[in-house]
Amino acid sequence: MRRKAIKKINKKAEELLLEWLKTLVSEEESKGMTPDNFRNFLPKDRHFVAQRTFYLSFYTVRWTKQTIKKLLKKGKSLENITLGDLEWILKKRKSNTPLNTL
Repeated sequence: MRRKAIKKINKKAEELLLEWLKTLVSEEESKGMTPDNFRNFLPKDRHFVAQRTFYLSFYTVRWTKQTIKKLLKKGKSLENITLGDLEWILKKRKSNTPLNTL
């Protein structure tokens, strides 16, 4: 991907993660979250182990970027990607639905 596209994806990933974090905490705590410090509120572990296999944890910066790229390949525009799209992909994964049916 081109550098400009990657920068836009990175920015969108940070926006979506910040939006997601604000839904988890109270109104007062969410006022303290900014794009500069939201990473302090994310879990430190980026991977988890299940059945002797390492998996990328959900709602990390890397997982969000990868999910945005998958949505872009499916034809969704970057401006129209929302937190609901990420949750929809997550539900599809949990139900073991093949990704090519997305």
